[in-house]
Amino acid sequence: MKQVSRERIYGCIGIDMNPGSIGWVYVDSEGNLKAKGQLPLQMGLPCGKQQAQIVDACLQLAVKATEFECPVVCEELDFSTKKQSLGEKGRKYARMLSGWAYSEFYKQLNSILSNRGIELIAVNPAYSSIIGLVKYLRMYGLASDESAALLIARRAMKLSEKIPRSLTAYSEVNSEKHVWSEWNQLNKNIKRSATISRRCDYYSVSNWSFLVNLDIGEA
Repeated sequence: MKQVSRERIYGCIGIDMNPGSIGWVYVDSEGNLKAKGQLPLQMGLPCGKQQAQIVDACLQLAVKATEFECPVVCEELDFSTKKQSLGEKGRKYARMLSGWAYSEFYKQLNSILSNRGIELIAVNPAYSSIIGLVKYLRMYGLASDESAALLIARRAMKLSEKIPRSLTAYSEVNSEKHVWSEWNQLNKNIKRSATISRRCDYYSVSNWSFLVNLDIGEA
């Protein structure tokens, strides 16, 4: 089988599966967004129809990967972790995506990409949602699943995700700790704030000074 996808350093397609859609983005060798989109998914279909739309989505991603001659990057397969992250949007939202659909999607994706000489890379999705929302949602005008997909693609390319300078003045940053520790603390503080209660609120945030009023040292 001829290898179609080039090394990840030349660019990647990142994907993020959620109830209702699969967000995808293509980033170039510098980690910059070059293309994006969403593949609709209808939840609650009979098993056969559900599988058919999953296969169709995987085929569409294979076409994109062939077009850009790049690997596809997904999150490591752990439905319990995925369900927990979806729970942040609400319990009803989390229940919409079944473990079967989640695992079946990655099973089909791996098979379809492999048969076409396209590499599938799995990365740790830790803090992908919050990083995508804070750094990329407003910058590129993305949907939340597209912003997470952007982060996932960049992570496969070993690109850094430091907290933006516009935020460092209002948040506790310890350069001796891993950058994920900083994002974890920021995530906790944002959740404690009444300023951001929905994902769409991130579109309107231009000044993070509201974080100053929080007790940053509180666990």
